[in-house]
Amino acid sequence: MSASDHETDMPEGEEPMPGGTRAMAIVRWGLLGAMAVLAVFAWTGFARSEAGKAEQPAAARKVKYRCPMHPQIVSDEPGECPICHMTLEPFEPDKSAPAPDAGTPPGTAPIQLSLDRIQAIGVRTSVAVSREMKHTARVTAVVEAPEQGASEVHVRTAGFVESIAVSQTGVRVGAGQVLLSFYSPSVFEAEQELVATRRWSSGGDATSNAARTKLGLLGVAQGEIDEVEKTGVAKRTVAVVAPRSGYVVKKNVVAGSYVTPEMALYSVQDLSRVFVVANVFQNDRGVAVVGAQGTFRLNRAPDQATVGRVDLVYPSVDAEARTTRARMQVDNPDRRFLPGDWGTVEFAAQPRTVTVIPRDAVVNTGTQTYVFIDEGAGHFTPRTVVLGEQDGDQVAIQSGVSAGERVVSGATFLLDSESRLQASVFTQTAGR
Repeated sequence: MSASDHETDMPEGEEPMPGGTRAMAIVRWGLLGAMAVLAVFAWTGFARSEAGKAEQPAAARKVKYRCPMHPQIVSDEPGECPICHMTLEPFEPDKSAPAPDAGTPPGTAPIQLSLDRIQAIGVRTSVAVSREMKHTARVTAVVEAPEQGASEVHVRTAGFVESIAVSQTGVRVGAGQVLLSFYSPSVFEAEQELVATRRWSSGGDATSNAARTKLGLLGVAQGEIDEVEKTGVAKRTVAVVAPRSGYVVKKNVVAGSYVTPEMALYSVQDLSRVFVVANVFQNDRGVAVVGAQGTFRLNRAPDQATVGRVDLVYPSVDAEARTTRARMQVDNPDRRFLPGDWGTVEFAAQPRTVTVIPRDAVVNTGTQTYVFIDEGAGHFTPRTVVLGEQDGDQVAIQSGVSAGERVVSGATFLLDSESRLQASVFTQTAGR
């Protein structure tokens, strides 16, 4: 058949297809088929992976078990709660109990008790309330002699004691009272000079005044100087007198002693006012401040009270007793208070509103102070508190408990033992 014959057989109006177009169509359909096959293989692998996860045992998924009554009891295996012996229930790890609150004392844990258990151990609760509390601190105190009331007796020149007028301690003397008489060569010589100048002059001139001044510097009283000048006779001995009224507390001289200026012959203590020094504990330092009023009672006469005000708080703390000394000055006109007497001082602060709870609600281990909060439904949570002052069987709370919250005030130590037991068990199971 000739070419002319082919061209004659094609439909009328249709142009012949180029050879390259048919090849491209075959390649395109081949690529689409390959992508479809890859998609089938990928879906099959994913389905097999999910089916494998569903068939894994519970242990491979790290399932844990815990007590429904004591959530802190957690175990990797089924079993019983070591506290209440209930059957442990499975739970998802991400649903475990949260970590203890920062206010929970170390070594304790929240607990939950049944009603029967609460009644059996005698748990009692009380509501924290706000009320005015007047902080009163009663501390021990001792009577001391005031430093400014002490005087020592000295001579200003050497000499020999001729006679003793006050021969023992404990004697009360008045200002200017003669204590002893002594002979001093220097004093006797100065008196002779005064007598001589008195004879040479009419008195009152510079020479006479110089002699009088010399005797005054040697410790001779003005009255004795006047007497020597008036009589014109030098005295063999000169009197030593008390510088103030008070009690002779020390005596270091006897008749015939050779005395010098550096020797303290007598010590005289004025007791018309005395110090009452109180030993204040650290918790009461806010009450015993300068200006605070205190009531002092002697131990041997508790029915007699003396009121004074703190004039000095010593800037030191006793390392052993952990107390600070607060000083009051009180009048002692009848010499009722003697150095060394002891008694008590009561300081009272202005009343203020505080949150108070029963003292029996507080657990004090020495290093921790906390209470148990009644959360309701048998749930009790330990919480750290900061204590304030005490008033009878009530104690103020500075922080940790708010007014209106209910605290455990009976069987507190039984709850504390239960709480520490559960905390110990939880620590052991958590460490597995």
